[in-house]
Amino acid sequence: MYLRIFSSLLVIGALTACEATQSPEPQGTTLDCAIGSGAEFDAVCTLEWIDEEWGQEFLIHHPGGGFRRFLIKEDVSGVIVKDGAEDVEMVDPSPKGLWQFSVNGDRYLMPTPPPSQV
Repeated sequence: MYLRIFSSLLVIGALTACEATQSPEPQGTTLDCAIGSGAEFDAVCTLEWIDEEWGQEFLIHHPGGGFRRFLIKEDVSGVIVKDGAEDVEMVDPSPKGLWQFSVNGDRYLMPTPPPSQV
């Protein structure tokens, strides 16, 4: 009997400890995105560069913990998804100085690379 009660308390304590641990907020630049069907653009995503700013690979973190990994195309004409089978749809024309693209209904606005990076 005591063993069952003690085991139950250990499980409850372990679950409580897991809930209290949160991942740190992603480091990077705030980005306008519209996550989910019918969503409006809002500055709630985070752009995180892998290795160096304006390198080839980057992550876009969604609110709530999701993310997508992208690559800038070699000809700097847009982006592609690095992981997964989804295709990127580049919106043309995009607002001046921005790339607008979507993946599976999620939409993003991202600054285009500066001319020195082309």
